[in-house]
Amino acid sequence: MGKLLGKVGVIMQPKDGLHHSKCLSAIVLAFYGAVAVAVGIHLSVPLLAATSATASVSSFTPSNRWHSSKSVETDGVSVPGHRAYHLIQNADRRHLLESKKLSNPVRLRLLHRNSPNSPFRKEYSSMLEALEDARAMDMARVEGLQRRIQKSLPSTKLSTSSISGKDFRSSVQPGAAAGAGQYFVDFFIGTPPQKFVLIADTGSDLVWVRCAQCARCGSGLLFHSKNSSTYSPIPCLSQECLLVPSPAQFSCNFRVPSTCRYDYVYADLSESSGIFSLETVTLNSSTGYNVRIPNIAFGCGLQNMGQSFVGSAGVMGLGRGSISFASQLGSVVGNKFSYCFADFFHTPAEDSFLTFGDAPASSSLQHAVQYTPLLKNPFSQSFYYVGIREVAVDGRVLPIPSYLWEIDATGNGGTVIDSGTTLTFFVEPAYRSILRAMRSALTYPQVRPLQNFDLCFNASGISDLRLPELSITFRGEAYFSPSPANYFIDVINGVRCLGLQGVQSPFGFSILGNLLQQNFNVEYDRENGLLGFSPATCSSAS
Repeated sequence: MGKLLGKVGVIMQPKDGLHHSKCLSAIVLAFYGAVAVAVGIHLSVPLLAATSATASVSSFTPSNRWHSSKSVETDGVSVPGHRAYHLIQNADRRHLLESKKLSNPVRLRLLHRNSPNSPFRKEYSSMLEALEDARAMDMARVEGLQRRIQKSLPSTKLSTSSISGKDFRSSVQPGAAAGAGQYFVDFFIGTPPQKFVLIADTGSDLVWVRCAQCARCGSGLLFHSKNSSTYSPIPCLSQECLLVPSPAQFSCNFRVPSTCRYDYVYADLSESSGIFSLETVTLNSSTGYNVRIPNIAFGCGLQNMGQSFVGSAGVMGLGRGSISFASQLGSVVGNKFSYCFADFFHTPAEDSFLTFGDAPASSSLQHAVQYTPLLKNPFSQSFYYVGIREVAVDGRVLPIPSYLWEIDATGNGGTVIDSGTTLTFFVEPAYRSILRAMRSALTYPQVRPLQNFDLCFNASGISDLRLPELSITFRGEAYFSPSPANYFIDVINGVRCLGLQGVQSPFGFSILGNLLQQNFNVEYDRENGLLGFSPATCSSAS
């Protein structure tokens, strides 16, 4: 889930009037649509909302022209006619429900990069070094989101100086060499299934794995499409090819159509390019409940470059966009997923979980689930936004202007809940108010700030810490009160620091990171546009 932040929309760049796949596909679809109307045939195609620069599609829809509908196989249970991600005709993700919802949720184990049992774990000399590493990756992710929003504005030209490190409260450091992916998940693809470890990322949409023909992949497992009986590349003339950004020089020959090519660039300029394809995916639940789902769209990566992918064979995009894994599963899992992050520094290591379908059994939840509406930002459509109403420290509501929490007309502001950012970031005026309240409420001896952490204190010899309590009230009166252990972090030699950060730029926004979400079950109810959360014992959510 690291600093992945994929592109929004599909770039359409006609090349000298030739056979560019995106424009040609649209022309072909329009032509056949006109013919169908003329002869009295109703032709259903996805609703394409296009501007002069981008085209966005509300949902992924496998084409009946090339691929027949198959069934979902689940331990002897067959869900016939799997078309959960078939045609969507409006922007509010309303499905033509032609499939049967799975009777049980599918729960997958998540592995944090720095958990004690992680094979990707990097050795640090101290927790402070680990947090600085995480902060560097976080800041690159924040900068990437700001760059993405700015590029989306029709009247704004991207200026690297306007979003450089000086616009942050402290300078932006390069991403860590260990890579940015935070949580990993096992992923089985093909027939017979081939196993890979992917980064699970709520901040991007594309699902992709490294393929055997890969030219720049380094070491690690590769997907062999020739060994799978269900692999099917998507033709470049198909409507599905409109859903991914194509390489700048790629063109599609009308007479001899080739496969659909994609080029997906992330915030830190990491990149995956290859063949957009369909394949069968097997989800092996930690409860022994296995599911095979055909016709999942994914990228067969032929060139994959950048630090975002270190330690993984690809990315499982879980964003709000049409090609994300969560979007494609759709109604088969009730159009919802959730995760529960255990303390990844705990020894012995505890399991975290990613669940597709209903939330885990109530035995792991400590309180009733509270819900707040998921908000939309038209300039950042992959991200999950929530609305903060107020923030309090020790029950005292802070005097933070409400406009700081709003998404304005240019996509600026708002609050993103993100599983790929470690620390929590608040826009600078709000952060300063929280910092002052924390300093005033803290009763222990404060020490000199350590590096980029503004509030630190010496907790040596104190067995029963009583720390200031942070609480956030969201729209819908949903009340979020994390444990102080989620935001006061033991960094070095008994010194604890406040794990919150401030960010200031012309495109400021807030991010609720994964440390703040630890030991909460966080549910993304995409069908009803809600985010749910409840304190939970994540390690027992199996």
